[in-house]
Amino acid sequence: MPYVAPLEVDQASPQAQELFRAIESKLGAVPNIFRTLGHQPDVLRAVLGLSEAIGQDLPAPLRELAYLKTSLVNQCHY
Repeated sequence: MPYVAPLEVDQASPQAQELFRAIESKLGAVPNIFRTLGHQPDVLRAVLGLSEAIGQDLPAPLRELAYLKTSLVNQCHY
C-alpha cells in the first residue's frame, strides 16, 4: 500500500500552513490525518468543512460512534 508522509509545517504550502494554524488553534495540535491531507490544501479545506458540518448536526457521542463504526467497517487499525 502506498504511504504518504504527513507534512511538517515548514514543508507545507502557504495555503496548507494557514489551515494548519486554524486547526491548531481549535484543537491544540494538528492531527496526522490533516497533515497528510495538507499535500492537497483544497482537499484539506473540503474535509475540514465536512467535519465542521458533521459537528454541527450530530451530538458529540453520536459523532464519535459514527467515527468508530466507520473505522470498524473499513477494518481500520489506527
